[in-house]
Amino acid sequence: MKDIAELTKQLGNKDSGMRRSAAELLGATGDETAVDALIPVLKDENRFVRQEVVLALRKIGGSRAVEPLTRALDTEKNDYVRDFIRLALERLQG
Repeated sequence: MKDIAELTKQLGNKDSGMRRSAAELLGATGDETAVDALIPVLKDENRFVRQEVVLALRKIGGSRAVEPLTRALDTEKNDYVRDFIRLALERLQG
């Protein structure tokens, strides 16, 4: 598996598929150091990338993701992504 630094760098890749894969792999690591890199990507232009970021934050857990996910829920326009955010918040808030 790629290291965390390389994966977080890929979150800024021009290719949405690369960004999505990086978010998925970061979620699989469960490493809380990835949370700060994932949060800004909640505003990605691609809904599939945003969705994968939400899943990653849900898998990693931790209270640091709750506020950014709550803000994302308020601004997210895609219903599918909103559903993913709701599920993540339910899990993170217990």
